[in-house]
Amino acid sequence: MKGVAETGTRGAAFWLVVIAATVGNIVNTSNNPVIAQVIGNDLEGNDALAGFLVSLSAFASIAAMLIAGAAIDRFGVRPVLVASTTIAVVGLVLVAIALTVPTLGASRVIVGGGNAAVAMALTSWIVAEVPHHERGKALGFFGLSVWVGLALGPTIGDALYRELGQQAVWIVSALLQTIALAITFVTRAPRPNGHHPVVNADRESTDTGEVQIDAAPIRGLAGWIAVLREVALPGTVTIAAWACEAFMVAFLIQHLAKQGVASGGIFGAANVFIVFAASVIITRLAFGGLTDKLGPVVVARWALAMVAAGMVTLGLSNSFALAALGAVLVGVGYSPLYPALTILATENLDPRRRSTGLGIFSALTSFGHALGSLIGGYLILVIGEGWTFTALAGVVLLSILLLRGRTSTSAALR
Repeated sequence: MKGVAETGTRGAAFWLVVIAATVGNIVNTSNNPVIAQVIGNDLEGNDALAGFLVSLSAFASIAAMLIAGAAIDRFGVRPVLVASTTIAVVGLVLVAIALTVPTLGASRVIVGGGNAAVAMALTSWIVAEVPHHERGKALGFFGLSVWVGLALGPTIGDALYRELGQQAVWIVSALLQTIALAITFVTRAPRPNGHHPVVNADRESTDTGEVQIDAAPIRGLAGWIAVLREVALPGTVTIAAWACEAFMVAFLIQHLAKQGVASGGIFGAANVFIVFAASVIITRLAFGGLTDKLGPVVVARWALAMVAAGMVTLGLSNSFALAALGAVLVGVGYSPLYPALTILATENLDPRRRSTGLGIFSALTSFGHALGSLIGGYLILVIGEGWTFTALAGVVLLSILLLRGRTSTSAALR
């Protein structure tokens, strides 16, 4: 089968990578809700212990993404995919064989790290292979795997747990993780250290819009500093943006309940998240190529403004209708934001160091998630949920200034 580089987003190869990523996200999201039920039913413990165990995966993913990004640049996508899938499967088998609090904790670290490395490798595959003029649309479509996984994973995990017990959850998850790896072997993976041959000119534009550099990439600490310098600004914006998302996911229902919005029912607070997810998916399907047409800087600025407007609306919400409006604004903003910021973080990097940069950028996304819940919880104690939504919206607006004067090379390369 032809690879992603030859067929772009219209070819089967691209969508096989998206399917593999979707299966991995199903595994990730199916496990977390089950842990809250396992603690208390199968193991002694409380909600605090369950929350701690769930959080272990997120912290493990930060380190795993950094390591995986550097490993991909050195060894290529395929070896990292095989190794990280094996690690994740080992973690799942561990807890299937012996369920205790220590083994469950160890499993969360192992599975979280392995699964994050798999996601890192698949994202690097897309960034490396998709033609430059389609990269924004490709990342948008690829990102849908997260939302499909979020929609299907908890339902699958809960059904397995209720019908077959906790052991079935881990066994089926291990099988799905292995199937995801098998899917990727149907198509050709990118070659290590960039998918294009290095040319004999100082700088030359290829047919995909990539800039090739014939000098060897900078190694050691100097190489990491060079990558960090390129990723720093879009990465900082990402921390601010994804801190908002984490806070919204963790505290929105609590905030709406205090404003008198019922938690259940068709117009219940929980269903605001369905509106949010639907707005992300619909916007990506309808405007997936917007980043490629307008450029990542313009799109990122407007997207951040939409997120800020949505956060303020959510903070003021005292009804389902107003909260749904806020969710739509936030969803429309987040839809193109990740593709736009990912392009800004990686487009000017030497292709041979791009996965390293992508690993750093992805780790900063996870850090933003952790920071949003942590700082948001503290701010609630000081100023309350509504004002915390507004304060975080202000941080997002300020982050737009970091993109001032930032230029993209996309137009020049095409």
